[in-house]
Amino acid sequence: MTIYSSLVWAEQPLSFQEALNLVKKNNADLQYSEETYKASKYTVESSKSGYFPQLSAALGYSQTGTSSDGAATATSSGDYSATLTASQNLFKGFADSSKVEQARGNARVSEAALRSTRSQVSYDLKSAFASAIYASDSVKISEDIVKRRNDNLRIVQLRFESGRENKGSLLLSQANYKQAQLDSLKAKHDVDTSQADLKKVVGIDSEETVLIKDDLPLTTPTSKEPDFKSIAMGTPNRETYEAQVAVSEANLRNTRSGFFPSLDLSATVGDYGQNFYPNTQDRWTLGATLTLPLFNGGRDYYATKSVTSQLYAAKSNLAGIDRSLLSTLKKAYKDYVEAVEQLAVNDAYVLAARTRADIARAKYNNGLMSFEDWDTIENDLINKTKQYLTSKRDRIIAEAAWEKAQGVGALL
Repeated sequence: MTIYSSLVWAEQPLSFQEALNLVKKNNADLQYSEETYKASKYTVESSKSGYFPQLSAALGYSQTGTSSDGAATATSSGDYSATLTASQNLFKGFADSSKVEQARGNARVSEAALRSTRSQVSYDLKSAFASAIYASDSVKISEDIVKRRNDNLRIVQLRFESGRENKGSLLLSQANYKQAQLDSLKAKHDVDTSQADLKKVVGIDSEETVLIKDDLPLTTPTSKEPDFKSIAMGTPNRETYEAQVAVSEANLRNTRSGFFPSLDLSATVGDYGQNFYPNTQDRWTLGATLTLPLFNGGRDYYATKSVTSQLYAAKSNLAGIDRSLLSTLKKAYKDYVEAVEQLAVNDAYVLAARTRADIARAKYNNGLMSFEDWDTIENDLINKTKQYLTSKRDRIIAEAAWEKAQGVGALL
């Protein structure tokens, strides 16, 4: 990243869409999965070569001579050759079709892995974005708390100097002020950690602090419960296990092809002679080869047994992932719904706590409330405000986790 770009991110807030665009361009995990998927598609095309004839050409030259009594004679000759060979396999025990199906199955695995990576990176980005927003808001809130604790300390100081408050209340107010300063310092330190996580996901190498916009798109759960079974069937995790079964089935067919005969046709046409073309002799050959496997030390037999066991294992994994996915989806959705409701509850608590704190401060100033009761209400306001910030972050992460469980996200 250039110095100019670094200054841009330091001065202009980064929107979520801009961060998303940077992820598509810079994220190493995403790039790796995309290239792996491309490679698997090329492998599918490569596996189809067995359906087509193989054509090759060759040019050759050889020099021969005779010798007598260890001395080379003056007779020697050179031979030129130019050949064109074509071969076509007609039957190989369905090995060619099995290899194509195996390659297609591996491509499905790579495609599912790409979907899973996109979903994971989307989750990482939203989590990092939420944590960065939380850290930034925490700094602002902690500074407000420091100011509030300082104002409260002054009120108690004045009442103590006028003889209307005891020293214990003054000392506690001083301790509360120092604690607020410490919390503010910790909040500023947490910004560095959240910034490092965000830059890692987005792919920004700048040392400057990246300002961000609080514009992360959110959705609200509907009143109707999702069809978890239908969702589970479309997740990349299930697609991976389903594709692995297909790969194992194709691998089994390919292994069994060793028990079948193989039939090949070949044709060669060429020119041979002591002089280079066109003063040569034409020659051509046509042939057919039928190969019958008789015995190879049990290789095909035991390979088939091994691949059959792998197929059973893949099918068992598929059955197991269905049950596991339902549990994962239900838990992720439950956490998502509860996080949304928890944020609304904490928002209501903050409003109530702020109103109570304003009333309590007025009462304490007028001598209508004890310090202990006032301090309890002040602490409740601070705690409820912190809980609100935490629930705001957790609500974003819970939605991202629900998307991840489905195999979807901002990159899909």
